[in-house]
Amino acid sequence: MQHEVRSIPPAPRRVRTKALLAHRWPLLAIGGTLTVVGSLLAWLMFLQSGGKYGGRALLERGPTARLSARIDRVRAPVEIDGRTWRQVRYQFEFNGAQLLGDCFVPDGPVAVGDQVQIDVSVADPNTSCVVGGLVHNDWLWLQARFWIVVSTVPGGLLLLGWLAGVFQLRRVLVHGDVSVARILSIDPVRFVLPEMYSVSYEFRDHRARLQRNRHWVRTHGDLGLRLHRQLRAKRLESMPVLHDRRLPQWNRLLVPQDFLPVLPGRPQPVNDLP
Repeated sequence: MQHEVRSIPPAPRRVRTKALLAHRWPLLAIGGTLTVVGSLLAWLMFLQSGGKYGGRALLERGPTARLSARIDRVRAPVEIDGRTWRQVRYQFEFNGAQLLGDCFVPDGPVAVGDQVQIDVSVADPNTSCVVGGLVHNDWLWLQARFWIVVSTVPGGLLLLGWLAGVFQLRRVLVHGDVSVARILSIDPVRFVLPEMYSVSYEFRDHRARLQRNRHWVRTHGDLGLRLHRQLRAKRLESMPVLHDRRLPQWNRLLVPQDFLPVLPGRPQPVNDLP
């Protein structure tokens, strides 16, 4: 009589979503902020630049009226496309109403009180320009591509780095080899919220090579509570550690509860720490 022997596959390890999301959280915070702020500013600059180009096209398309205006403000000279210009503001009258306008004129003998000739759009009198001047100047920081380059792209790269770290950590937690780590030091991290411990430890990998690492642990998590108890008792204990078989420098400290199998209908273990 033969008995059929069936192998029972090992139960999967628990992988806590919070632990994955909290891994390298500064990259997530900085990258997310840069991406959102950069995208928003780029969109705003795109909208405002569209309005400026519309004003220049409105003057070029016409019809326009040639009027006399009085300069009431002259700014310092600026360099635009290899030429020196001054931004001026002027007052003029159109259909009995006093209006204001501003534009860039070539640097020269221009002063407050001078009379200049301007072109005014008949369809929109608020759009005007001194004859021979520039309706506007697109400063670098007023261009959408500037914010995309300096904010959105770096933020996206940081988010990709954080995402790669999350997948790397998940690989270690699910498929990593187990070893025993000796805690070397537990140091509170200052000026960081949420509160963190910087934990330094060493262990031997599956080839008995000594590995050392350090990472941050939240003080209010299961692992942080165990480390807090060791710190308060002034007695550093050994802790389980998972490490990647090919790259042992990828490793992570765990608590014993993380090695309990996840089985249907089994209640989650309760933390017995004070």
